[in-house]
Amino acid sequence: MMDNHTVVKVLLIALAMLIGVVVGVFSGILSRVSGAHLAVAIRHGGIAFGGTVTLAIVIITALELG
Repeated sequence: MMDNHTVVKVLLIALAMLIGVVVGVFSGILSRVSGAHLAVAIRHGGIAFGGTVTLAIVIITALELG
């Protein structure tokens, strides 16, 4: 069985991924609504997802939460 520290790390990473998905989808929708081609909107969403997850993990690491 996993100890509490490992469970907290997994949950924080899952939270970072969930926030990244929300931001990525929102960014893609905003891009598409503004008139961008579908491929461009998907790319913007992917970039937003990657940036958000990276930032969240950096913050988690800096605060020594995980």
